Amino acid sequence: MDIKNRQLSKSIIASTAIVFSLGMGVVGSIASAHEGGYASGGNGNVLRDGNGNCVRATYGNAYPECEPAVARAQSISKPPEPVIVVPKPVVGAVVEPKPVVITKPKPVYITKTLSLNEAAGANFGFDKDNLSNKAQAQLATFANEVKRSNIEPSSVSVVGHTDSTGPKNYNQTLSEKRANSVASYLAGQGIDRAKMQVSGRGESQPVASNKSRTGRAENRRVDIRVSGQRTISVKQ
Repeated sequence: MDIKNRQLSKSIIASTAIVFSLGMGVVGSIASAHEGGYASGGNGNVLRDGNGNCVRATYGNAYPECEPAVARAQSISKPPEPVIVVPKPVVGAVVEPKPVVITKPKPVYITKTLSLNEAAGANFGFDKDNLSNKAQAQLATFANEVKRSNIEPSSVSVVGHTDSTGPKNYNQTLSEKRANSVASYLAGQGIDRAKMQVSGRGESQPVASNKSRTGRAENRRVDIRVSGQRTISVKQ
């Protein structure tokens, strides 16, 4: 065999070796493939054709980069759902408002009394109904006390009395006149005359014995009683 024929024989042998080598590579890749969809090479990477597309295989591996966009999106695991923690109410944190204490005015009933008797001296002239200076001073002080107490009088009682000296009818008339004198003076001091009940009892209601001078002086009197109410604020 000449030199030219030898070189041709070697080329044929080499070509056969290359084809055999390529054939082994394909067989090896098919042998290493698993059921899935795409063929892989000896290095584990997916096999691609001349256009860069993944080569499908009956028994192949799954490669996400070879799947369509929808399939890839489904293959991507969803992020975990956020955990919403609802805070529990704190026991005792809510402070109930205290009730408002409202002060309501309440009426307070007050009674002022004065017994204008003659135990400390004459209040009237003898057998007369005109007031002495001493009696006027006592009545003025009493009227001021009523006004300072802020009483709104609802009733004012003025009752005249005498001792048992003299006829009963005369004493009855005298007691009424003296009661009216007292009522007129109190009206001049600011006490409402329209709210006064003026009367005389004569000698019928003694407070002491008429047998002594002192007792008779105590019985010669005019009793004054002022009743009314004063409004004050009281906390409930």
